[in-house]
Amino acid sequence: MEKFRKIFKIELMMLFVVFLLSNSLQSQTDEIKEEFRPKLHFTPEKNWINDPNGMFYYDGEYHLFYQYNPYGTKWGHMSWGHAVSTDLIKWNHLPVALEEENGVMIFSGSAVVDWNNSSGFGSGSKPPIVAIYTSYDAKTGFQHQSIAYSNDKGRTFTKYKGNPVLNINSKEFRDPKVFWYEPEQKWIMTLALSTEHKIQFYSSKNLKDWNLMSEFGPKGVITGVWECPDLFTLKYKGKTKWVLGVNLGSGSIAGGSGLQYFIGEFDGKNFVADQSVSGKSNEVNYIDYGKDFYAAVTWNGAPDKKGTKTWLGWMNNWQYANEIPTNGWRGSMSLPRKLILDKEQGKYIIRQEAVQSVENYIKSKTNLKGETLARVNQKIEELDLKELTFEMTYEFEPSKINGHLEFEILNNDKSLFQLTFNKSTNEFVVKRVDNKLKDEFQSTQKITLSNNADKCINVRLFLDKNSVEVFINDGRYVFTNVIFPKDFNTKIHFSSIDDSMSKMKTITISKY
Repeated sequence: MEKFRKIFKIELMMLFVVFLLSNSLQSQTDEIKEEFRPKLHFTPEKNWINDPNGMFYYDGEYHLFYQYNPYGTKWGHMSWGHAVSTDLIKWNHLPVALEEENGVMIFSGSAVVDWNNSSGFGSGSKPPIVAIYTSYDAKTGFQHQSIAYSNDKGRTFTKYKGNPVLNINSKEFRDPKVFWYEPEQKWIMTLALSTEHKIQFYSSKNLKDWNLMSEFGPKGVITGVWECPDLFTLKYKGKTKWVLGVNLGSGSIAGGSGLQYFIGEFDGKNFVADQSVSGKSNEVNYIDYGKDFYAAVTWNGAPDKKGTKTWLGWMNNWQYANEIPTNGWRGSMSLPRKLILDKEQGKYIIRQEAVQSVENYIKSKTNLKGETLARVNQKIEELDLKELTFEMTYEFEPSKINGHLEFEILNNDKSLFQLTFNKSTNEFVVKRVDNKLKDEFQSTQKITLSNNADKCINVRLFLDKNSVEVFINDGRYVFTNVIFPKDFNTKIHFSSIDDSMSKMKTITISKY
């Protein structure tokens, strides 16, 4: 017996040592490093995120749900994380809203305020919040649409006992975006048949019973899968146009995932894209020319002015999303952006601007006018921007630039990011280089300006630790890219063929 007690004590001690070691290793594994944590962009407190979901505005709060893995820093166990904000910049994290259960993951979807209690889920005087999402059955691989409801301003949800509410026995049927169609007093759901490159439109009176109305596609880019569609209105000089955003799993203009959009008319049943001004039958409109803007959808019910809409996207790319070098957390969202309908050479286009509330977080601002690049670079050195949390807006006239104008981020004296305007070709070219990451991360992106080369050009840059968002000519062209500078030993620099002769019209540098 005594021998047994000694053996038991030794085994118990060994188990305790193993427990301590495993806890130590686990804490090392779970250590959350903050070096790439941005100030202005939404990130999870820990673990993996991808697509924004369920975005709605109610009672002074913007709600952001998102694809979330509660158990790790790579894709898996998809659930809906949750955060709220009053200004779209400062976010308060809330508990997981909808969690994977019984082998059924919670894929992307939307949420609405059911003001008329058409669903019957309401309790008391306040309208219910209804989430509509793709439920993915890991056993069968089928994707169907399910709903859940909340009677406490979206803090907690109850899954509907009658789920799924829409099932066509498909493995590629996802990402419902729902909105209220006032002219016919009905709900409309926009859904992707992903591998068929089609968007389907359904209607419902109660958010539970859905009827197929029509389909759109294939059209535009049809490589890769279609995901996360969004149908919404924008206004131009009092005229309302319908916009259909279709996210691309791969095959976008910069490589990998991205977003195309169509502008046209919707009659409550069918969406018809406008004919191209150029006469091309399959012209493609990209919303972003960078590598890292995906799964963008608009906020339902947001107080948008003058016929605009507000949205944001996942700032990542499926080509390398699981490998980006953050620790303890992985993934971030773009800055929220205002969508503005405009016209250019007889064609409707969309411009994007960062939401105005971001300017409330500016700590200092420096303005320069008519300075040479040599003087601008001197001032940048004095401002010490190496932490990469600043906004820079500059205007220039091509006639005052010698050859080219290049904005560059150098990391340990090596080029990490370049934005170059080429005067002879009227082009902007972005080059992003990080030899420690996958080949797909290395990227060259290009656009040709549609205006005359002698006109004044404006550029707005947001740098926030791990990203560069570029808005050219009031957001007519946008490049979104993540970056990962080592040790933040960085330098910001402008150059041309002759820095002492080339001049900026204006430049404003705001530190956050």
